[in-house]
Amino acid sequence: MPKQTQQLVLMLIIGVLIGTTAVMVWKLDNTPAKETADDMAESTRSSENTDEKTGEAIRATTTGSILSQAGAWPLPPEIPSNTRIGLTVLDQPAGNTVDVSGLSIANKQWIGVYDDRSGAPGWIMGAARVHAGDTVGKVELLRAMVAGNSYYAVILNDDGDESFNRLSDLPPLTPDRVTIVRFKAQ
Repeated sequence: MPKQTQQLVLMLIIGVLIGTTAVMVWKLDNTPAKETADDMAESTRSSENTDEKTGEAIRATTTGSILSQAGAWPLPPEIPSNTRIGLTVLDQPAGNTVDVSGLSIANKQWIGVYDDRSGAPGWIMGAARVHAGDTVGKVELLRAMVAGNSYYAVILNDDGDESFNRLSDLPPLTPDRVTIVRFKAQ
């Protein structure tokens, strides 16, 4: 190979290496903060719920993540207490279940319950599947609510795989379409 061709090939290889390195460094700098092993162990749980209409077991895997840090979905500017069109969750006794009413569901969806982290939804505590026409539901939680604390209930879309996944069963991605309410455990 002539010397000029060798130099061009060498410059191309060096350019590709520099570009690849720059992209890798940029991705590392823009990656959200990693959850610690303790956070993952504390928040990773799975539970089984039964589909009330078919009697089939639904496996819900809930690996916790702080939503505001993850940027998973945008919140509306103000989260109403207890009632929003399509979802009502009254203040209720602390425990392992959350009673939901006033549902207006168009198709299969999930009701997710989150704890409060600095005034916004934090760790997911449980989810229950609801179907078109359901007006009430019950969400079994992975850990009990604490009296006096605030919690959030959200209508989440179902990705169609018959199991809950916090990464793919998300609410609509526009703040004005997110159905979320705040409630308190007594």
